[in-house]
Amino acid sequence: MTDTSTADETDDAAGGGREAELVAQDDGLSARQEFQMRFALAQALGENIPGDEDYYEVFSWDKNPTVEDFFALALRNPYAYAVTFLPPSTTWRNPPQIDDRAEPPEGVDQTQFESDVQELVDDHQLWHYAKRADKLAGVGKFGVLVLEFDDVDDPDGFSSPVEAGAELTGLRPFSRASVTDVAVGGPGSGRWGDPVEYTLDLSDENEYETVIQHHGDETVDVHWQRVIHIPSDELLDDELRGIPRQKPVYNNLIDIEKTLGAAGQLVYRAAAWGIHINISEDFNLEDDGDQLREHLQRWQHGLENVLRTHGADDVKSLGGEDIDPQPVIDPNIEAVSAQTGLPQSVLKGNESGERATTQDLKEWYGKIAERRNEFVEPQIVRATIDRLQDIGTIAEPRGEGYEVDWQPLAEMSESDQAEIRKTRAEVLETWLQVAPGVLTPKQQLEFIEDGDLPSELEDADLPELDEADPEVAAQFESAFGPAEADD
Repeated sequence: MTDTSTADETDDAAGGGREAELVAQDDGLSARQEFQMRFALAQALGENIPGDEDYYEVFSWDKNPTVEDFFALALRNPYAYAVTFLPPSTTWRNPPQIDDRAEPPEGVDQTQFESDVQELVDDHQLWHYAKRADKLAGVGKFGVLVLEFDDVDDPDGFSSPVEAGAELTGLRPFSRASVTDVAVGGPGSGRWGDPVEYTLDLSDENEYETVIQHHGDETVDVHWQRVIHIPSDELLDDELRGIPRQKPVYNNLIDIEKTLGAAGQLVYRAAAWGIHINISEDFNLEDDGDQLREHLQRWQHGLENVLRTHGADDVKSLGGEDIDPQPVIDPNIEAVSAQTGLPQSVLKGNESGERATTQDLKEWYGKIAERRNEFVEPQIVRATIDRLQDIGTIAEPRGEGYEVDWQPLAEMSESDQAEIRKTRAEVLETWLQVAPGVLTPKQQLEFIEDGDLPSELEDADLPELDEADPEVAAQFESAFGPAEADD
């Protein structure tokens, strides 16, 4: 077993004197050669023509932001919040439906497997915690969802394997910031390169919180069977650590933060405008202008309603200029949108305050559907259900496996829905001309509104048609066009 310290998010750090330390930290999760390649890439960040300034330093960009930096920015910057949390929030808007591939026994609605999963959803809010774990996993390179079973009654028991058939009693999500160490298996262990134990920091991730106090040990060792390891979305050459959601656009987010802050400060300074009073050189100021100076100060602080300008040639306002941060912010938002797939109208809303366009939502929902199938289903949904099956907490599926079904996210606009109803009405009109009386008025309305036909309607219910009847032939020609002549 190899112990891997991951206390700081410094896998890709650029400090030359720390290479040996960082290689030691990374040992077990990647080969030395792999790490040296990453280290070289980090060193290259910001390099320009030899002798020129490092543009990462010029632009005040952090070469190696930590998970704490990502977390802090996500909680304070609206665009960083959207980049970090909007993909999982949209993904889990409608939780998945788990279906056994076999039909339930006669007389019951669910198989035992389906019933067990539904019980976890109802009693332990399974998908609620899965959603939270998904959100936290993207803050850093990975997160974890800890499964609590009834086979332990003190923190020391978490380091032991789960007893067969143990019942689930709770779930707890953690971000990368709470994972202080990961131990991975070595050759011959059966878990070579996979985690075997986690050390979690149970203290509050909000260091400034003073009301909630944790009692007991600050850390706990947790056996791998009690942990669902969830990498951030993008996995490349590593099975355990993905790319933090903010990292590819972190520079853009920082530039947006700086621009908004600078604009706010300039607006504040412009609001505190002053005045310039040019006293006529022919005007005789009594007491060297002390009374005028006192009057102006009282007017400036709102203690005088009238500004006396006797003896002044002119009075000018020293108001500031209007500040428009959009020319700087918009290109950065475009870059964030291009990398993340988040439509700009979703990131910032349309300029007129309207909702995102139908096309924007279609593209966004398509990306979320891909995320559900390619990432969330294997890494979270199936990983959790399969683990609980292996332990014996839930029954095995009655059939050969199970299906994970997601409800589509696409929402049709009112105009789209009206067009569909119009098409259904036209189809219904043609149909009733060919087979009048086959549907009642209520059934016709249901078909137009929902597209539903009565289940009892079968081919045997339809009246036979006399194709030789000129009226029937005319209806067919109206509906489907003239028939082609036989050769």
